[in-house]
Amino acid sequence: MKERRTQRSNDPLEAAEIHSVSPAVDATNLSNLEFGQPTHCFDADTISGSITIRLARPGETAWPLFAEEKVVVPEGSIVIADDEKILAIAGVIGCEESKTTENTKRILVESAAFDPVSVRKASRALGIHTDSSARFERGSDPSAVLVGAGRVVHLLEEIGWQRQGETGQVGTWSDPKNTIQLDVKAASAFLDRELSDEETINRLSRYGFTLSGESGRYTVTIPTHRIWDVEYVADLYEELAKSIGYNDTPQNLPKVDMGALPLHRDSVKQEVEEILLGSGFYEVFTNGFHGTNLRDRLGVSEDHVLWSHVETTNALDRGYGLVKNNCLAQAVEAITSNVRAGTRPIQMYEWTRTFHPSSTAENKVCTERQLLWAIATDSLETHRWSGRPQHADVWFFKGLVDEIATTLKIPLSIGPADTSQPLSDCLHPGRQATIRLNNEVVGILGEVHPRITASFKLKRKRPIYFEVSRSALEGPKYITRYQERSVQQPIVRSLAFSLPPKVQAGDIVSSIQSNGPNWINSVQIVDLFEHEEDGIAKRAVTFSIVYGNEEGNRSADEVNQVSTDLITSIEQEFGPRGVTLRA
Repeated sequence: MKERRTQRSNDPLEAAEIHSVSPAVDATNLSNLEFGQPTHCFDADTISGSITIRLARPGETAWPLFAEEKVVVPEGSIVIADDEKILAIAGVIGCEESKTTENTKRILVESAAFDPVSVRKASRALGIHTDSSARFERGSDPSAVLVGAGRVVHLLEEIGWQRQGETGQVGTWSDPKNTIQLDVKAASAFLDRELSDEETINRLSRYGFTLSGESGRYTVTIPTHRIWDVEYVADLYEELAKSIGYNDTPQNLPKVDMGALPLHRDSVKQEVEEILLGSGFYEVFTNGFHGTNLRDRLGVSEDHVLWSHVETTNALDRGYGLVKNNCLAQAVEAITSNVRAGTRPIQMYEWTRTFHPSSTAENKVCTERQLLWAIATDSLETHRWSGRPQHADVWFFKGLVDEIATTLKIPLSIGPADTSQPLSDCLHPGRQATIRLNNEVVGILGEVHPRITASFKLKRKRPIYFEVSRSALEGPKYITRYQERSVQQPIVRSLAFSLPPKVQAGDIVSSIQSNGPNWINSVQIVDLFEHEEDGIAKRAVTFSIVYGNEEGNRSADEVNQVSTDLITSIEQEFGPRGVTLRA
């Protein structure tokens, strides 16, 4: 268009508190106010070659209006450019090098409908917010593109500018005429307000919606200026609520016939957490990913089951390249972080899951295991109740497992260590045990191996860790029945053995149970004393054997003979490995 200067009125712009700039800019601002369609005018004499609409290239720069210097345009942003430079960041702002001024003689009017997401990303990345970006971010009306441009041309012609050439159009668009099915009774129930057919049609028609149908069921056609934000029938309910006025809609709670009982899974979690929280533990949340450096700190070889992980192929950070297959590494890492921060006491637990590579899994990638883990070190918070300091050790965690089993009424028990368990190599060989349910291993507990504490630079720390399968905790309750106790007292004998580090106390328990008579009620470890013998670190472990005597027909001599036979069998089986009887 060519200029012919004349007087113009700025009343609408002044009412909108928009300052007058120049004829071209004022016309675009006025068109935006009237139709909600942003347009832009370029100084045609500053354009080199042809104009294209494309995506910004890596490292490409532009000089936005009002900016002091050029800025890097985010890669992938939509831009309007000529053969030499960027003329505008589409939908956001024009550029200094192509702006119109009071001296502009020829202008090129641009009007378009840009993707709201692209405009929003570019606006946020550049830190530039304009009236144009505000319009486009909310979704512009594709049918108003030519209308907006025509309005700008008309306004400029009114003040003496002359249009030259034909209007060029790139791309085509047709109204999809999106529709939504609306039931007036359902809308009335949703708003808790009785709506008539006539009122519903009247209120929605005000906003440009077209309704067809009868008997309370209508097909609502969405106008072009609302295709971005009206997609579901709930959106129509919102339009009706706005028309009625939120202050005039009822404020009632929905009617319910009865409450819902908590799921068994939720009840189990709540009961277990009551025990853990009461014992001074705090819930934490760890990542589902970690890096190879954390795996290396476990000190396992490449043929170990914990070495193999599900790996991510697009991790932006190498610290998140592996999907975790164990929780011990992150638990010890959390201990390390809290030790450095001076946190006291350190008692943590988490409900989480691990992922284990498996080509036979349903997803052909991995299987998942949901579990509960907890870890603690040094003094515990539980002493605040008793007034006596208590330290984290295997026995404390055994008590936790016993309390969980009693509360949930499931037959959890502590069994001997099992070297086939993946985490067995990561726990102290002489201070670990398995958690069993009906003699099936469902978890593990023990002191973290000194090799691992050293790799995390935990000096003089002996963290105790346990984990148990969540499915085991959520199993059926164990039904207990009262059985009248015998008037005859059981007979108890204690045997103490000196054990070298490579012999587990659980091995001795298993030997007593397998070699003794079937009237042995229980075998329990009741005392532990660590000492050195001939320069070798050993443990003096006392086992309490309870012999059944329900009928009162067991003699002391018979029980003593069985105990002697058990000593003989243990010395024969474990004597070559350094086990000796203590007097």
